[in-house]
Amino acid sequence: MKDYIKNIRQKIGSQKFIHPAARIIVENKKGEYVSILRKDNGQIGLPAGAFEEEETIETCIRREVLEETGLRIGRLEMIGLSTLPARESVRYPNGDQIQYFTVEFYSNDYSGDLQADLEESKDAAFRSEKIIQQLPLNEQHTFNSLAYFRSTGKVHLD
Repeated sequence: MKDYIKNIRQKIGSQKFIHPAARIIVENKKGEYVSILRKDNGQIGLPAGAFEEEETIETCIRREVLEETGLRIGRLEMIGLSTLPARESVRYPNGDQIQYFTVEFYSNDYSGDLQADLEESKDAAFRSEKIIQQLPLNEQHTFNSLAYFRSTGKVHLD
């Protein structure tokens, strides 16, 4: 947990608050997607994270991808905004609640060696599209946004 969220949690405890965040689909030339195996809940997930003080949303997603996977993102496309409270509300294993306002991104332009961040994740790998069904619903939604973006050229608002 970063200092910004830690400071908020010291004031409000585990009570729900709304927080901007970013999530990304990183795709390789084989049509596989980067996913991580999270330490906090044991689930497969996309690279994602909370917006921190003094950074832009672009800086946020680039930082999160680097921290969680070791990859540096080149060209980046915003594909959606996911704000539906029922989908973006999360209760963490420690009882903390949050409602994310998530900017969704896509990239197939990256460099570096894929490696798990052992602080937050147990594994990072490119996996087939079969992983989509294993993702939490809010993360599955990012693939809906990608399909919408590819078919219309517009950011998916939902």
